[in-house]
Amino acid sequence: MTCAVCNTENDRLALTCKQCGGYLQTKVENLDLFSTAWGIVERPRVTFHAIAIARHKNYAIVLSAAAGVALVFFLFWFIKAGEYTDSLLNIIAAGIATGPFVGICAVLLCSLLLRLFAMLVAAPASFWQIYAVTSYALLPVTVSAILFLPIEFMTFGLYLFMKNPSPYLLKPASYVLLMGLDGLSALWSALLLLVAWQSLLRTSWVKTVFISAACVGGCAAGAYFILARITPGA
Repeated sequence: MTCAVCNTENDRLALTCKQCGGYLQTKVENLDLFSTAWGIVERPRVTFHAIAIARHKNYAIVLSAAAGVALVFFLFWFIKAGEYTDSLLNIIAAGIATGPFVGICAVLLCSLLLRLFAMLVAAPASFWQIYAVTSYALLPVTVSAILFLPIEFMTFGLYLFMKNPSPYLLKPASYVLLMGLDGLSALWSALLLLVAWQSLLRTSWVKTVFISAACVGGCAAGAYFILARITPGA
C-alpha cells in the first residue's frame, strides 16, 4: 500500500505510514457481529481484511468457543460415543462443557502455528489477527450447529452417536439431508479459512492449502486423541 503523502510503500495491513505517520486506510474500531457475518457471505476477502485491521476484534473468543462445541459433537459422532453411555443427556452435557475449551485451544494452536509460518515468510500478520479471522471463518460451522444439532437430537436421539443401529437405517432421508447440510457448512468454513489465511499470509494457494490441512488436521487429531482418552472404551 503506497502512502499518498510521501509515496512510501507500506504493508496493506498497516493503518499508518511507517515514514510520515499518515493514515493509509479507514480505521475500524469495533466489529458488529451480524454485519460482519453478512460481509463474510457477500465479500469474504474484504471482510477478513476489516477483521484483521479492527482495533477491537469483538466476539472472536466467543465464536471460537462456539465452534468448539460443533467440533466436539462431530468427534462424538465420529467415535460413536453413544456406544459408551446410555443417555443422550450425558453426551449433550459433555459436548457443551468441553466444547468451548476445545474450540479456544484449537484456534489458539492453529493461530500459533500460522503465526510461526508467517514469521518464516515475513508476513506481518499478528497472532491476534490470525486468531480473529480464523474464529470468524468458522461461522458456518457454528451456525450449522445452532440450527441443525437440535433437530438431529430430536430426530435420532442417542442413535445419532451409535453404529448399531445406524441412524441412517432409522430415517435415511432425514439423515442424508442433515448430514449433507452439516457437510456443506464444514466445506464452506474450510473455503473461508483458505481465503482468510491466504489473505493474511500472502502465500500461493497451494502453500495455503498445505499449511491449512496441516494445521486443521493436527488440531482435529489432538482433539480426537483427548476425547478418545476420556471416553471409556473408545
